[in-house]
Amino acid sequence: MSTRRRGGYPYSLDEAVTAPTPRKSPAGKERGGRLRWVALGLLVVGALAAVGLGVSILGWGSQIFPARLIALRLQLNGKEVILMPDSQVVLNPRDSLLIDAIQTDGWLAWGTKIVATELDPRLLGAKPVTIREIWPNADFETPKVLEMEVQSWGKPIGKVSLLVQLDAKDWLQKAGAVGDDEGKIGYLEKALRESPGNILVKTQLAGLYFEARKYGEAARLYEEIDQSGKSKPILEKLVAIYQIQKNVDRALAVHLDLLKLSEDPEVFKDLLQYGQKHKPKEEWARFLERNQQEIPKSFQSSVLLVLADLNTQTRNWRKAADSYEKVIRSGVKDPDVLYNLAVTYQQGNDIDKAIQAMERYLQRNPSDLRSWMQLAEMQEKKGATAAARVSYEAVLQKSPNHKEALVRLVALLEKSNDKEGLQKTYEKLAELQPKNKTVLYNLAVLHYEAKRWPKATESFEALAALDPKDVEVRKYLLDLYRKQKNDEGVNRTTEALAQLDPGNPAYHDTIFAKFKEKKDYKGLVAYFRQALERKPDSVALHSYVLYGLVQQGDNKGALKELEELIRLQPKEKKYYRQAASLYESSGSHAEALKKLDQLLKMDPRDKEVKEDYMRVRMLVLSKKKPE
Repeated sequence: MSTRRRGGYPYSLDEAVTAPTPRKSPAGKERGGRLRWVALGLLVVGALAAVGLGVSILGWGSQIFPARLIALRLQLNGKEVILMPDSQVVLNPRDSLLIDAIQTDGWLAWGTKIVATELDPRLLGAKPVTIREIWPNADFETPKVLEMEVQSWGKPIGKVSLLVQLDAKDWLQKAGAVGDDEGKIGYLEKALRESPGNILVKTQLAGLYFEARKYGEAARLYEEIDQSGKSKPILEKLVAIYQIQKNVDRALAVHLDLLKLSEDPEVFKDLLQYGQKHKPKEEWARFLERNQQEIPKSFQSSVLLVLADLNTQTRNWRKAADSYEKVIRSGVKDPDVLYNLAVTYQQGNDIDKAIQAMERYLQRNPSDLRSWMQLAEMQEKKGATAAARVSYEAVLQKSPNHKEALVRLVALLEKSNDKEGLQKTYEKLAELQPKNKTVLYNLAVLHYEAKRWPKATESFEALAALDPKDVEVRKYLLDLYRKQKNDEGVNRTTEALAQLDPGNPAYHDTIFAKFKEKKDYKGLVAYFRQALERKPDSVALHSYVLYGLVQQGDNKGALKELEELIRLQPKEKKYYRQAASLYESSGSHAEALKKLDQLLKMDPRDKEVKEDYMRVRMLVLSKKKPE
């Protein structure tokens, strides 16, 4: 059985089928006179006789009584529909139906009728009736099939069927009436099956899928809707779904479509943020490069800036510089682009281009001292020291106390051996850093080499005050005080050096000479005894103290110092001889004899010591004789 679908009303017979003019049943004819009925009766009798004899009355093979159904003529919603045998018409409960005529192969319709199990066909013969009126309690959610059989005198001669089912409109109404989302989804799915191209149904169903977290089904429908025409809300939904599913590539592709459609700066911003967050830098850069032409023109400069930044982060300096150059050619006036271009060239070791870009940047932003410093550094690296000096001086013109510029300028001036320039620069640094020992030292040396004694003295004195243990500084000061005949400074500095550098005897010799010259033996002893507290085993210091004590006639103190010297230098004969002499002059002959004995043990052949030994021994023995 063939099925004829709704939607193409009015239905009609195939043009290849030639249908006889339908005959109306006797019930449909007007009442005639008695003579007509008689004539008809005779005809029927004759026909029956002819049938019994197998004779055709009309002579062209037509049947008197129907043996086959040709067609069933209906009025469907006021339009004629012709159903062929074994065919089916699809109806909606809202449709109205009227059986108009039965067309058979016989020319007499007597005994012809329609039989149906769930329907009284007579309901369809008087006036148009809606399907819902026939079955008022049916919900039709399950399609209902009605078989209609045409019989002639109780014998089947053909059949047709009616398929009653809901359409998209009905399912939409049911979806609107139900309260829960699952129910709505079920009805909308049926509506979509009935009307696969219905955008409204797809949109509603996709929205419910999204709310129910059925993201795959929602994405499928939104994609279908999108294929029929781009829409910002639909693309936004697709972006949201793919982001939830972490389908980064699809999310970016749809985001790109959304940007092309809307040209919205916020959409562009979201696209950049999403790509930067979810794509490795190299992949994100490749995506932007691959799709750059798809991005609206108003965002091209921004895309180039992003590409430049990404290539900078991945240290692809050539590509980064190329992107910045394109940004500049596009007409962007932001001086920071030139700065970034300079840095990119610098990182890529293209110093010449880096310098050119930085100079162009500084023409637009001359107050950027930090960039002046970068330019000077690059010029130094290139070997353009004169240009670098100009750059540092430009910084100092704008900021005379710029410490870093002064330090870098000092380095350049040292290379060029510009003493005068160095002195001026160090003086500025010293003003900024009055406690910087390196600055003060270098400045002091410059003054010293230039024979500016007062300025050199001032600088070295400042250094000495900062570091009371700096020997080198005090050596310079000692020399400067001598050159300027500053005796007080010489004495003070010599004493300080003697304390700081006790291993250098020259300072103690100078001090000793000063005390000796003044014959200040008491002061001499006091000074060097104090020095011995710091270095108790110094032979020189004990010798100085010994001298002062001897000059004061303090034999007892002198002998004590001699004992220390003998301890420190046990093989030095002069200490033994001097001690023996002092002991003897003090009347301590026994102690004198001990020192002479120690001398003989060191040198038994020393005749002078032998003679002294015998003489003192006799003195010792004479003291022991009884009176």
